[in-house]
Amino acid sequence: MTETPDVTSPREVMALFKEYGLQPHKRLGQNFLIDGNTARKITAALEAGAGDAVVEVGPGAGALTVLLARSGVDLLALEVDRGLVMMLEKILEPWPKARVITQDALKVCWAELVRSNFGPTASVKLVSNLPYVISGPFMYSLFEAGFPFRSAVLMLQKEVAHRLVAEPGDSNYGALSVLSGYYTNGKVLFNVSNNVFWPRPKVGSSVLSLQPRKRILTADQEKLMWLIVQGVFQQRRKTMQNNLARLFPFFKTGVSTLLEAASINPLDRPEHLSASQFAKLVLIAYNYINKSS
Repeated sequence: MTETPDVTSPREVMALFKEYGLQPHKRLGQNFLIDGNTARKITAALEAGAGDAVVEVGPGAGALTVLLARSGVDLLALEVDRGLVMMLEKILEPWPKARVITQDALKVCWAELVRSNFGPTASVKLVSNLPYVISGPFMYSLFEAGFPFRSAVLMLQKEVAHRLVAEPGDSNYGALSVLSGYYTNGKVLFNVSNNVFWPRPKVGSSVLSLQPRKRILTADQEKLMWLIVQGVFQQRRKTMQNNLARLFPFFKTGVSTLLEAASINPLDRPEHLSASQFAKLVLIAYNYINKSS
């Protein structure tokens, strides 16, 4: 085997796994990218070059990792599988700016990770071939942290990717769509066949880009937005008036006034409201609650 193996070659990846005593873990949702063309398209979309700071989540067998390391980026890869970390550490030895650590991406304090590894003023890009089993919780964790990245290019299960960029009225539109629309501008770049993974998943994937949006709410107001957005989509077939009356019984009689002030039809359902409409509603509701308390 060559000193730097081709981690997009199924044969070489399987040989590496045999050498290190590894095997894909279904529990971790491991489906490894083994296609060079797809890996190059993803890294090209990231637009990261020498000197750029990049965080990769779930490097797996290293298809994206090696390409990024070769480009000269300052790379930090987070991998929960200790066996894969050991393998990648060996593969990445020629590139000292590329580091891999054992870390569960669902337990990361993103602000602290960026500060401690890249400095307090660093502008960091995010890339990932995200395990399907953590897609939703991972995206919620990014938005809860305020999406502290300059940009992101993510490969996710097709359904989740399209949910992130869904528009009001779309069948995929939900709480995750609203939060994604508030924190980011998202765009699906291309779809990916399940044939480029090992083991082969049962569903297709999509690659999307996310760019941060200017946030108009304070931290306390954003907490209220999360409460409202997640609360109303728990009963998405109910009207906004009934949902808000259920969530905030202490100002039940003022719900219609709040909705009218936010230019929202009380009979509209949550799935018909945009992220900007939810943000406007939150501003009005936040002020109303504070005046009433």
